Amino acid sequence: MTERAESLLSRQNQPRMMALLRAMSVCHSRAQRLDNLRMAVSAALGVAGAVVAVTAAPGTVVTVAGALWAVANALGLGAWSRGQLRQAAVLQEMFDVDLFGLPWNPVAAGDRIDAHEVSRLERAFRRDEQYLRDYYEIPPLPAPYDVLACQQQNLGWGSRIRLRYAHTVLGGVVLWSVLGVVFGVTSGMTVAELLLQWFVPSLGGLMVGLEVYRTQRDVAVDRTRALAVLRAHLAPAASSEPTAPSDLLVLARQIQDLIFHSRRGQARVPDWFFRRFHAADRVDFQVAMTRFVDVLGTRHRPSGLD
Repeated sequence: MTERAESLLSRQNQPRMMALLRAMSVCHSRAQRLDNLRMAVSAALGVAGAVVAVTAAPGTVVTVAGALWAVANALGLGAWSRGQLRQAAVLQEMFDVDLFGLPWNPVAAGDRIDAHEVSRLERAFRRDEQYLRDYYEIPPLPAPYDVLACQQQNLGWGSRIRLRYAHTVLGGVVLWSVLGVVFGVTSGMTVAELLLQWFVPSLGGLMVGLEVYRTQRDVAVDRTRALAVLRAHLAPAASSEPTAPSDLLVLARQIQDLIFHSRRGQARVPDWFFRRFHAADRVDFQVAMTRFVDVLGTRHRPSGLD
C-alpha cells in the first residue's frame, strides 16, 4: 500500500473538481425536471380520469388525452432527458477518474467534455453545495484502498436508495390500480367503463411508474453484484497474501465502468426522496466504512464523519 502525495479527501474539494460537480449537478437537475414534468402530466391525467369516473361526467377528452400521452411515452418521450443524463454521467466520470487516478475509458464514456462547456454549466449552478463538498466521506486510507472505499460507498449507498425508490414507485402503481378495481366493483362499472374512465387516462403514469421501477431496480441489482465482487477481492487484504495493488486498480477500473453505465441509464432519485433518508443512511454507511477499515487490519477510523 502506498500513500498519495496529496490525499483524495483534500483533492476532491479543489476548485477544478468542484467545478465538475457543479456542472454535473446542473445536468442532473435538468434531467430530473424533465422527468418530473412527465410524472406531473401523468398524475394530472390520472386524477382527471378518476374525477370523471367518480362524477360520471363526460370523459371523452380525458380518455383521448390519456391514450395519446401513453403513446407519446411509449414512443420515447423520456429521451428528452436522456441527453442531459448522459452529460451528467460523463461529467461525474471525469470527476471520479481524475480523483481516483484511473485511466479514461473512451470506449465506455466517449470523449471528455470540453473545459468551456464545463464552465458554462457551472455558471448555471444556483443550489446549495452541501451535498457536493466532501463528496466522498471515507477514512484517510492509502492507495488504492481509498479508491475502493469510495466505490464501496457509491455502490452500497446508490443501490439502497435506488431500490427503495423503485419499491416506493411500484407501491404507488399497485395502489392506484387496486383503487381503480375497488371503485369499479363497488360502483357497478363494466370492465369497458373502468378501462376507459380510470385506466386509460392514467395509462401514461402507470407506464412511467413501471419504467422507473424496472430501471432503478436493475441499477440496484447491478451495483449490489459489483459490491459483492469488490468485497470478495478485499477479503484477503488483512491476510499475509493480500491482492496486489495493480490487480485492485484493474478491479477499480472495471467497477467504474459499471458505475458509469448505471448513471447514464436512469436519473437520480428525486432530491426530496434522497434527503428524506440521508441522515439515517449516512449513519449506516459510516458503520460500513468502519468495517471496511477493520478488514484492512488498520487502526484508521473515519474522520470528519461525526
